[in-house]
Order: sequence, then C-alpha cells, then structure tokens
Amino acid sequence: MQNKLFVGFISLILAAHIHKVMLEKELYKRMTMKKLLISLSKLRLQIINGNRILFPLTKDQKAIYKAFNVDEPV
Repeated sequence: MQNKLFVGFISLILAAHIHKVMLEKELYKRMTMKKLLISLSKLRLQIINGNRILFPLTKDQKAIYKAFNVDEPV
C-alpha cells in the first residue's frame, strides 16, 4: 500500500508541474493536459540496423518541447 501511495504522490507532483508550465506558457489556449499527453505519446522511433530513426515532430509537439525548455530529440 505504501508503494502505491508513493507512486501516486510522485504522479501528483508531476501533474502539478505540467499544469504550472501550461499556465505560464499559455498552452491551455491551444490544448488540454490530456491532449498534451496524447500528443507526446505519439512520438515514434524506429531502430533499423542500429540506426535510430525519429519520425518528424508535429507542430504541437514542438510547442510542448519549447514550453518545457527541452531540446527536441534528434
């Protein structure tokens, strides 16, 4: 039970941080938190013969990376 409570607490901290950044960067005008998470879950990477191939980022994904000050994956 303690482990579930700890994981729930950590997820609450992450959700609060995402909410804070979305408010500061005015991302709520363009998307909801659910749409943000769905958009990021659509990132695709394939490894062929040891080479990483990342599918191009969408406009929303680029905006999310920029809002959170994270470098876009290469």
